[in-house]
Amino acid sequence: MNVKCKNCLPEEGIEIPELSLSEKKRILELKLQSPIYSVKYLIDFCGLSHMEAKYIVTHVNRTYGLCNRCNFDKLDKEYMICPKCESLNFNWKC
Repeated sequence: MNVKCKNCLPEEGIEIPELSLSEKKRILELKLQSPIYSVKYLIDFCGLSHMEAKYIVTHVNRTYGLCNRCNFDKLDKEYMICPKCESLNFNWKC
């Protein structure tokens, strides 16, 4: 799946790898500890570039349904553009 955020680079978006539920859960746990750990995990175990890994981690929601940028609280899809601020959210339900 190719996703892009109008508020961030890259303009062409990035291809999101197929991640299992356990991988999504691990990335979210690592992000809560430190975003650096989750970036390293994506680089080491998913084979992503540093830019791609950082892009993904930046857009993963800390709280399901809550926009990272404006705290809009009605996000209901896995990969969703916030209707209020138009930022991309990886709204993973783990």
